[in-house]
Amino acid sequence: MKDYAAQGRLRRLAIAVLGPLPMFLVPVLLVATMGDELPERVRVHGWSFATRVEFTWQAWSAQPVWGLLVWAEALSVLAFLSSWHVPWGQRVVAALGVVTGSVIPVAWGLWVLGLTATFGGAAAPGLPLVVKVAGYGAAFGLGWWLAGALPRHPEADGPVPPWVRVRPIGAAERVMFVTSLWSWRRVVVGGLMLAGVVWLGTRGLDWPSVGLLVLVGLGVFEASQAWCRLQVDAGGVSVALPWLRVRRSVPWGWIRYAEVGDRVPQGRYK
Repeated sequence: MKDYAAQGRLRRLAIAVLGPLPMFLVPVLLVATMGDELPERVRVHGWSFATRVEFTWQAWSAQPVWGLLVWAEALSVLAFLSSWHVPWGQRVVAALGVVTGSVIPVAWGLWVLGLTATFGGAAAPGLPLVVKVAGYGAAFGLGWWLAGALPRHPEADGPVPPWVRVRPIGAAERVMFVTSLWSWRRVVVGGLMLAGVVWLGTRGLDWPSVGLLVLVGLGVFEASQAWCRLQVDAGGVSVALPWLRVRRSVPWGWIRYAEVGDRVPQGRYK
């Protein structure tokens, strides 16, 4: 069985991994080129890092921006693995990785434009907010474009594979398949988001902040999708998320493509 999602997957994975790197590389570049013009410590969205830093691995790995990069990389890779067979999800993860990497470059741009008193300082309402939104939007668009076009879904018009057992269904018969499924990746991704909130809080990030509250919500929402119930019957496919009290049914007429394998998938569901 051909894995149609493999087309362009490595490209999307590379963008997802490389996207957050400017978060760490830009501060190194700024300190190297204009460290004397910056204050001894600069703040970006509530957390700070030193600008009088020696160019050694020990010095830079002690900066909170390094820990934030490691956390962002782990989150990006796990989210990508959760969408291993979903090209659209991979493209979203790649674009969000570029957005993550743009946080410090956008803050530096605000300082260069004179919209903040110091690099990463608290922006006043008005134009700085517009610049931030425009910068993050441009970063998302760049990541979306770099990830490339998505492969087309194969159409479900081929014959039934020879290994599939086929049995005619009588007029008075009804067939139903019901199961419960777990996704450990959902739990890990949600836990990683919540762990990031705790870590950022211990590094002096202002609490409560909009960014942390959003991260808490996303972490709880992600972990809440770890358990689902699946039902396949004559009406179509139904998926329920009991912890969120959400149920979605898709009629057979809406389904364009389905895969049939000769063995049970190992540890994943979509």
